[in-house]
Amino acid sequence: MELFRRTLEKCQLNDVGFDGSWFTWERGNLPETNIQERLDRGVANTDWINMFPEVKVQHLVHSFSDRCPLLINTRRYEERLRNNNFKFEAWWSLEESFIIEVKSLCKKSSGELLQKLEDLKEGLKKWGGQIQINRKKTRQILTEKLIELAEAERDDNNLAELTGTKINLNFDIEKDECYWKQRARINWF
Repeated sequence: MELFRRTLEKCQLNDVGFDGSWFTWERGNLPETNIQERLDRGVANTDWINMFPEVKVQHLVHSFSDRCPLLINTRRYEERLRNNNFKFEAWWSLEESFIIEVKSLCKKSSGELLQKLEDLKEGLKKWGGQIQINRKKTRQILTEKLIELAEAERDDNNLAELTGTKINLNFDIEKDECYWKQRARINWF
């Protein structure tokens, strides 16, 4: 550990601080065996910090691993470009209501095949947008609950609820991974 500290000093790397819970690693499912430590941190030299003065390192809540992920933001506001092209989203098929929604949209639509496809496209875009809004709210609620449970004192009930919340959050994250996997593939092509 001393060698690591000397290396940081020699490279003139400073801890940039963090937001979120103080620990980045947790092990143990019982109050008696639960251990929490801050093992991971963001470091940078003065030149880098001057280039990115708004840098924020966030300790995100963890649900898969015993380590929490670090999110390093170098800007406060992200600019987003919107693309209005229609693309079938793979995560849609993971939603329980997908087949019901497609059937409903097909029944409502009238006219020629191209008009029906246009109606289906617009309906799926609206439906998918609403699902994303709902999922974002659900994920926010689950994340807030996970943060609350992570900061609370550990007992059997707390650890059981913590595990259940992580499982629910993981199901939601799986859909996000499907979304981003498809985006990565599109960008690669």
